[in-house]
Amino acid sequence: MTVADQAQRLRDLVRDEAAAADGEARTDVGPAPRDVPVRTPRPLASDSPRQAHVITVASGKGGVGKTNVAVNLAVVLARLRRRVALVDVDMGLANADVLCGVKAPFNLTHLLGRDRRKLREIAVDAPGGFKLIPGANGIGEMADLPAEAVARLIDQLTQLESHCDFVILDASAGINSAVLAFAAMADTVLVVTTPEPTAITDAYGLVKSVLKRTPLANLYLLVNQVEREVQGKEVHQRLAMVTRRFLQREVGFAGSIPFDRAVTAAVRGRVPFCLSAPGGRAALAMNQLGAALVRRTQSASAAGGTVRPGFFARIGAWLRRPAR
Repeated sequence: MTVADQAQRLRDLVRDEAAAADGEARTDVGPAPRDVPVRTPRPLASDSPRQAHVITVASGKGGVGKTNVAVNLAVVLARLRRRVALVDVDMGLANADVLCGVKAPFNLTHLLGRDRRKLREIAVDAPGGFKLIPGANGIGEMADLPAEAVARLIDQLTQLESHCDFVILDASAGINSAVLAFAAMADTVLVVTTPEPTAITDAYGLVKSVLKRTPLANLYLLVNQVEREVQGKEVHQRLAMVTRRFLQREVGFAGSIPFDRAVTAAVRGRVPFCLSAPGGRAALAMNQLGAALVRRTQSASAAGGTVRPGFFARIGAWLRRPAR
């Protein structure tokens, strides 16, 4: 299969996802965006197979703390007694294991190696009580795998949805086909930015690309490293105004994470800052974000949300389609 064929199949995937989302309801993390239908997350009822709420963490550019957000969100959700798995799907710069200070002898590519390791052998226990699935280079080549390998990959990854409440996907920074596909298939997309003008501009570029391909994406802005809480709100208001004017869409506000020197110290120490400095400003803000996510999924479960095919099942259906 040529690169052009892969690109076309990915475009088809995103187009199909957008069409499938047309008529679904959506829920939010923060205040409900206006003029956008609400998509209800899949229920987490105990009397039916568990289907995780999938969160894709993305950013328009590198260096804004995206992976740190993903790792510490996993810690917070695990503290709230949720079963959490963090999958590092950064194609070239996977480093969630570094921030967690864990040794990861295996990664996603070992699912398909000669020894055919299983997911439980690859997953590592991360500090804070969640499971970490380390990433690796070459995952973007999944479309080239033979049918047997694809079936095994999907079978193993589907276990995450059946045994977790939340699956967090740490996507690569920037705008590429893989990021857009992960965003299209997630229940919630967190776009991480900072107050820096270049970061805001790149965040808008990502928002624009996601909404262009998935108009009903459940998409929210998280502003990292703010000096004051109002600064995060101002950044969101500016981006939301431009998005509303030029894209006729709304972007929700997930909140902001204040600048905290404890975060820098935690990175150097290779430990999540929510563990090394649980009373710090950044950790307290992450606690609020995690609690909001749990409340929303609980409300959706009580309301009897609509069940749709799982994230990895949707990937599998795409990969198994015949080439065009």
